[in-house]
Order: sequence, then structure tokens, then C-alpha cells
Amino acid sequence: MSAIEIRVGNEPTTTIINRFTVKPDDQDELVRIEVDGMSRIASRMPGFVRGSIHRSLDGTSVVNYVHWADGDAWRRAHELGAQDPEYRKHMEAVRRIATAEPHSYEVVAVVDGDAS
Repeated sequence: MSAIEIRVGNEPTTTIINRFTVKPDDQDELVRIEVDGMSRIASRMPGFVRGSIHRSLDGTSVVNYVHWADGDAWRRAHELGAQDPEYRKHMEAVRRIATAEPHSYEVVAVVDGDAS
């Protein structure tokens, strides 16, 4: 698998960053649910490029960071997901333990450091 270089004007053109607020006791379960959902459901949607899941060190949040080919691909995937029983089951499991704040973004600047 090749790495995606994040830079201004680079494809993919749409990045969805979704921050989930969760109780620390539920964080590991939410990570498991999100990894499973991204692996089994989102990754098979047309236009899905790559995603990553991050957990906060204080246990209160999980973030998924997903690249889509474009905004239309993300909207189509979201519409298809609403019709998919597996997706609905996934979202019910998420909603039981977390609240979500999804937003779409574009890259406007990238700053590299000297660390290797």
C-alpha cells in the first residue's frame, strides 16, 4: 500500500474528521467498533481512499480521519450506508456509547518538521 502524501491541493479532495466523545471505560470498545466498521463497511464503499483511527490519551475521545476521492463519494457512501443493515447496526453500537461530531475539511497548509 502506498502512503498518501498530505499536501495542499492533493487528492483526495475530501477529508472527513469525526471526533467521538466517549467515557474512558468505553474508549477501547469504541475503537474496536470503529476499526471493525472502517474495515468491513467503509473500506468497501466506492471512493473510500484510506482512514485512520486515533484515541485520546485521556480516554475521552476517539477520532476517525477518512480520505474520500471527493465530496460526492463521501455523500454517496453516507447515503448507501443509511440503507445498509450492517452500517445501521454499526451506528447503533456507536451511539450507545459515544456522541459524534463529523466535519469535512480541505488541506490548507502542511508544515514539516526536522524529526525523523
